[in-house]
Amino acid sequence: MLEATLGLTLTAAIAVPHLLGLERVTPMWAAVVWLATLALRALVTAVGAVFLFVHLPQIGLFDALTHWCLHQVLPLLTTELGVSEHPVAHAAGLLPAAVLAGSLIWLAFALTRSWVALTRMLRRAVGDGPAGSTVVHDHGLVVAVPRLGRRRIVVSDAALRAMDPQELEASLAHEVGHLHRRHRPILLAASVLAAVARVVPGTQAARRELQFHLERDADEYAVSRTSDPLALASAICKAATAQPRGLIALGGRGHARLRVGYLIDEQPRRAGRGLELATRALAGLLVAMVFALAAGLPVLLLGHPPAEALAADCLHQHAH
Repeated sequence: MLEATLGLTLTAAIAVPHLLGLERVTPMWAAVVWLATLALRALVTAVGAVFLFVHLPQIGLFDALTHWCLHQVLPLLTTELGVSEHPVAHAAGLLPAAVLAGSLIWLAFALTRSWVALTRMLRRAVGDGPAGSTVVHDHGLVVAVPRLGRRRIVVSDAALRAMDPQELEASLAHEVGHLHRRHRPILLAASVLAAVARVVPGTQAARRELQFHLERDADEYAVSRTSDPLALASAICKAATAQPRGLIALGGRGHARLRVGYLIDEQPRRAGRGLELATRALAGLLVAMVFALAAGLPVLLLGHPPAEALAADCLHQHAH
């Protein structure tokens, strides 16, 4: 009963942000909600893997189907190849861990590929640009900060030619916002959490929502510095098609039209006080749930050791 209640609570906590309209709340509070949601998804995935490893072999039907020793299923493995005789259930129990490891390996590969692409782009640097930026030779309208590595702003020579001074100033202020508001480590953490929780439906949507609200936060930072939302909106439109690998680009990944609409909208862009307070309360609740579940995970891991009895029983059967 307790497990069912916990499962329903976690499912509701993960689903609620998808049902709320957080597009007009304070961007960083919305980002906290989505980051906590990703953390919950990753922890639920880890708990699910532990549950399958520990408890699945104890289910009667699973035990009946898989509680065979390898010498019973594939005799040649033990007689000819000398493979140890562990139950088939052990291999099934390791499958969730293999899936998680595969996701993390794929993430490491993607980050490495992004780093290589960024390194190649920086090799085409042609000098220093405005606001301490690095100018690179590229045909795309690139105004961005690297996802990894040294804090810097990368601007393509094509962007310098295509943007007027106001657009360029707003674009650079947007990228300074990413650095000043420390969005890069948040996005890196989100990538790791999304990789772990890849099997949970809606994970990629949650990651995209987090990226959107971080872009909104950088937009608001830029407008607070330049007081020129129209220039930023124009720059976003021009850079929307440039998505170089390894960079947090001005155009973002999706939602560019929605961001531009907020910048040129003459109506108030902030949500009402009620939704703001509800979002902050939800953020606090989700963060508390993340810490509570993370604290309980070691208890789950240590309190229920793997079903070693299966291996002992297998050896007992072989002995007889």
